[in-house]
Amino acid sequence: MNGILLLVYMLAFALGCMTLALAIVYRIANKQRWATYFIICHASLLGCMMLMALQVLSSMYLSGLVYDIITYSVAFVVIADLTFLIVFIPYFTTWVIAHPWRQPYKGLFYALALVYLVLGISREIWQKSIADQLMLILFVFVITFCLTVTLKNINSIANKTARTSAISIMIVSASMLPAILLALMFPSLKPLLFGIYFLALSITIMTFLFMEFVRLGRSEVVKNKELVLEDLQEYHITEREFAVIRLIGQGLTNKEIASQLGISANTVNNHVANIYGKTQVRSRIDLLNLLKQSW
Repeated sequence: MNGILLLVYMLAFALGCMTLALAIVYRIANKQRWATYFIICHASLLGCMMLMALQVLSSMYLSGLVYDIITYSVAFVVIADLTFLIVFIPYFTTWVIAHPWRQPYKGLFYALALVYLVLGISREIWQKSIADQLMLILFVFVITFCLTVTLKNINSIANKTARTSAISIMIVSASMLPAILLALMFPSLKPLLFGIYFLALSITIMTFLFMEFVRLGRSEVVKNKELVLEDLQEYHITEREFAVIRLIGQGLTNKEIASQLGISANTVNNHVANIYGKTQVRSRIDLLNLLKQSW
């Protein structure tokens, strides 16, 4: 069992590191504040995974006082990390859905975090399984509450990327509900199920970030691509009309275009009217939007 558990933890840790690296690159490239909060949350979970893997390794290769010291040290750090997440995850959730972090939620989750910390310490001191079960129930309650609130307010998330990320996390979390119920009935499975959940979450977020990088790459190509006459072949645009279009794209007025091309303003007006007729648009904004689609 320890071998399987260690394998799941190490795989989850490796994929978690890749996901964290991608999230950091995404944050640097896009300057999205929500990505900063996601990095904090994911790094905390990744830390738990690393410590739990260390705990399994200790049980396999160490014994005596050294094993006890490492086991208790890891256990208390994991408890502290999860206590932080009980406060941070609801805070992150309320920020993403654009609801202020206010009472009574603020006081509620600080109180739940304190209860979780007390339960964790008592579990390590007195080795009571009931404390372990209560900790799991409390953590599941926090996650369920956050998922419910996010689902209820999903349309209020202005940032499309953050909204898609939230939906991905909800799908993964919902798919793990049977596993959580199984852990309540068979507590010995909880460490394995935690690793599987983190593994599934990392795969989902990593896939999403890869797709986002592909989308951003395509957008950058489109943004940097220079419009050429062949792009407008279907509209039968002449070379002179194309010259007018390029100057319109630079924001020049008809009078400025006339001066730039050395022709009269009336001639520019005629060219613009012909361009509108050929492309079936009514304004410069409509023309520029059409040109973006032609790229």
